[in-house]
Amino acid sequence: MNIKETMVLWFKAARAPFLIISFIPAVLGGIIAYTDGVFDWWTFIIVTVGIVMAHSAADFIDDYFDFKNGNLGNKEQQFHDSPLIDGKIKTGHVLIATLICLVIALAAGVYLLIEVGMPVLYLMLAGTFIVMFYTSPPIRLNYRGLGETMLFFAFGPMIVVGVYLVLTHNFSWASFFASIPLGIFTMNVGLISNIFDYDDDVKSGKKCIPVRYGQKRSVQLLTLTTILAYISVIAGVILVILPLWSLISLITLPLAIMVVLETSKYDDNSKYTPAMGKAIGLSTVMGILLCIAFII
Repeated sequence: MNIKETMVLWFKAARAPFLIISFIPAVLGGIIAYTDGVFDWWTFIIVTVGIVMAHSAADFIDDYFDFKNGNLGNKEQQFHDSPLIDGKIKTGHVLIATLICLVIALAAGVYLLIEVGMPVLYLMLAGTFIVMFYTSPPIRLNYRGLGETMLFFAFGPMIVVGVYLVLTHNFSWASFFASIPLGIFTMNVGLISNIFDYDDDVKSGKKCIPVRYGQKRSVQLLTLTTILAYISVIAGVILVILPLWSLISLITLPLAIMVVLETSKYDDNSKYTPAMGKAIGLSTVMGILLCIAFII
C-alpha cells in the first residue's frame, strides 16, 4: 500500500469529513472574540487543533467499542467503506490512532492551561470525560440515554464559549447564544442516527433516547429541538445579543424541515443516509451563516 492509499484509508477511518462539526464552532468562537477586539492567531490555532483532535479521538473510541460490541447499526450504510468494518485496519491500529489524537489534544490543553489558567482545566476535564466515556465502559454515556445531551454540550457551548473564553479570558452571552443552534443541530445528528439504529440498539442494550421513549416520540423531540434552535437565534437578535445578520440563518429552515421529514420515515432504512447527510449539512451551514453574520 502506497502513501496515497494509506492516507485515504485513514482519512476514511478518522471520519475526516465529520470533523467539520467541531471545526466550525471553534471558528465561530474565534470570530466572536475577534469582533470583540481580542484575538491571537497562535492561541486560536492551538485550541482549534486540540478540539479537532479530541473530536477525532472520540470518533475512534466510538467506532472501536461499537465494533467490539457488534453494535454497527447502519454504519455500513453511512460509512459503507469503513476500513474498520471492511477489515482493512485492525482494532489495535484504531487504539494507536486514538492515542495519537489524545496526546496532541492533551499537549494543546496543557499549553493553554499554562497560558490561560484554570478555566482551561475545567474545559479539559469535561471534554476528556465526554471523549473517554461517550461509548466506552464503565460509564458509556450513549448507552445510558445521555449521549445526545453530551453532543449538545460538547459541540455547542463547550466549543464556542470555550474558544471565546480561551482567547478573551471572559464569558460572552453572544458566544453562548450562538452556540445553542450549533449544539442542537449536532445533537440531532446523533438523535437521528439512534432513531434509525433502534432495532440494533435494543439488541445491544443501548438505552439511548429512541430506545427509552420510542422512535415516534424521538421524531417529535427532533421537531421540538429544531424549533428551539431557531427560537434561540431570533431571541438573541431581539435581545441585541446576536447581530441582526444572524437572521440569515433562517434560510436553513427548509433544510431543517427536510431533515425532520426524512427522519419521520425511519421504517425505511434507505432514508437513513439522506437524513444524516442533510442533518450534518444543516449543522454546517448554520455555523457558516452565523460566522458570516458576526463578520458582517
